Amino acid sequence: MLSNSTLEPAERHTKLPIPTPPITKPPQYPKYLYFAYGSNLSPAQMKSRCRINPTHSATPLAIATLPSWRWLICEAGYANVLPRPGLRVANQDSENAHKIPISGAEDAVYGVLYQMDIGDERILDVYEGVDTCAANAKAGDGVPISVRPKVQGNGSYNKWFVEADVVKWLDGAEGVKGLGDKGRKMPVLVYVDENCVRLAEPKFEYIARMNRAIRESVDLGVPIEWVEEVMRKFIPRE
Repeated sequence: MLSNSTLEPAERHTKLPIPTPPITKPPQYPKYLYFAYGSNLSPAQMKSRCRINPTHSATPLAIATLPSWRWLICEAGYANVLPRPGLRVANQDSENAHKIPISGAEDAVYGVLYQMDIGDERILDVYEGVDTCAANAKAGDGVPISVRPKVQGNGSYNKWFVEADVVKWLDGAEGVKGLGDKGRKMPVLVYVDENCVRLAEPKFEYIARMNRAIRESVDLGVPIEWVEEVMRKFIPRE
């Protein structure tokens, strides 16, 4: 059984080992892609985490953006994103959240898209500290249930399902372009920490992982100008 209940919230997505869930045959892929914006921008890290089908689940397929979202290092010491105005729960519309700066001249968060095997998504849920026993969200929470099916509960992050704008397709993406709107807008899974929205410094161990993620994602096509303008406010060079 996958469990992260013995870990502190800010540590759940760094501690090892995490049990490998049963392998499904044939592989099963959801009808959405995974939008990575933190240390999982690194395909090398993704390959080390996705143990069910690493060759597929850790292959970067596209560079994409979440328009009007904001990128930050939050008080947990890790990367987080603030959804666009009009798509926020109460804590994401707080005084602390209003201090989060716009993410660069483009006012968008850049990320790398992956298509994860269902089993690898379950593994990543544990790394990200998702509370799989959290209650179902309610229509009055301010965000459509289709976007946010559950509340965050006791988890470190919650699973949101939104659309991302594809900026650049990468090699090997031919099989997934049909999931979205003519290959331009794609349904994606984003891990969002709804509770931690205060600007802070990264944990020491996270700095090296983020610098690797920056190097690898820039090589894939994330604009270095955006990295310098947004990420480097929080992540020092090694």
